[in-house]
Amino acid sequence: MSSDELRQLVIQRARERCEYCLMPQKASTIPYQIDHIISKQHGGTDNDSNLALCCPVCNRYKGPNVATLEPTTGTFVGFFNPRQHVWLDHFRIETGVITGLTPQGQATVTIFRLNEPVRVTERLNLINLGLYVTD
Repeated sequence: MSSDELRQLVIQRARERCEYCLMPQKASTIPYQIDHIISKQHGGTDNDSNLALCCPVCNRYKGPNVATLEPTTGTFVGFFNPRQHVWLDHFRIETGVITGLTPQGQATVTIFRLNEPVRVTERLNLINLGLYVTD
């Protein structure tokens, strides 16, 4: 499969939205990026099973990380993995705010800064326009 074909597969599979925050690509003037869920430096591959469509904001905060320390226990918690997890099992959205329902969801909300005020406002505007969907 060519790199263009692989990119198109990832975009179509994601329904043209960030697989972490669900922001639609059409709401951005900046093209979304193909993210290595597990970065190459941590042994990740270029296989489609390790790739996700990612908005620039989520990609910037995620970086090459795959996990974070849980503040109360100090244990490592992996981030939400769009190839292994179902978004609605890990997150809930209410009034534009995304809440993590699981340790993975909570870690992702925190490290990816999903609820920065500007992101919540943008999400609310898109919800009101019917352009932000979680299914």
